[in-house]
Amino acid sequence: MAIQTTSLDSKLDSLEQKATEYDTRTNTEQRVDQAEKDLKELNRAFRKLENSLDEFERHTGILTEIFKQSLPPEAASAHDKARSISDITQDDVLDIIDDGSRSLSSHVDEVRETRETVVDAQRTVDEQLKTIQSQKLADASTAESIQKLVGEDPDAMDTISQYRSFLNSILSPNDSVSWLKSRWQGLEKGFQNLDTDWEGFRQRHGLSQQTVEDLKRLSREDEVDLDELSDTSVTEMLDVSELCSTIKVSL
Repeated sequence: MAIQTTSLDSKLDSLEQKATEYDTRTNTEQRVDQAEKDLKELNRAFRKLENSLDEFERHTGILTEIFKQSLPPEAASAHDKARSISDITQDDVLDIIDDGSRSLSSHVDEVRETRETVVDAQRTVDEQLKTIQSQKLADASTAESIQKLVGEDPDAMDTISQYRSFLNSILSPNDSVSWLKSRWQGLEKGFQNLDTDWEGFRQRHGLSQQTVEDLKRLSREDEVDLDELSDTSVTEMLDVSELCSTIKVSL
């Protein structure tokens, strides 16, 4: 039996249309699956960026608001870039999905790279905080040494302890910058009422530099032979009322 050409052509057209519809549907499903995967990765990348940015802003706040230091240019640049990229809206994401020339995966890479920039910038900020920490902890140690010589007033020793504890926590803060700032202002005010440096102690009591060096030695060693001190040092020490009650002379 002969096959009618028109019927065959119609059948082939129908099959071709179904194949095209299948390919289109398959491609669409694949695009949707890929978009869903990319969107999950984008959300994960954004969460990590936000966490890093929150920590970074807390550290920069400690540097600039509490210790009144300028933010390094690279840190300011990293912050601006991170804030800009984190402000992407849902409509922006949908536009990227609809735009066949762009990919969410490339945006994921950009977010990840931005986070690395933020992490690097925080390391720079933390180096400045470590320098401040080291300098002020040294002041705390000096104040403690002086206190040992003048009788270790309990309130003064408590102030020094809290001052040191605060400084030890500045690289891993848990509280808001505003609370930390208020806390620091109170601690700093109390600390400044103490003898916190040897030069200030020397000037306040009219001591010679040699006497101060001998006092430093006493604070380290607790005991010094009398014949190792000059008559001037002994006389000056005994003229300071705070020292008279703590320094004992043994013959």
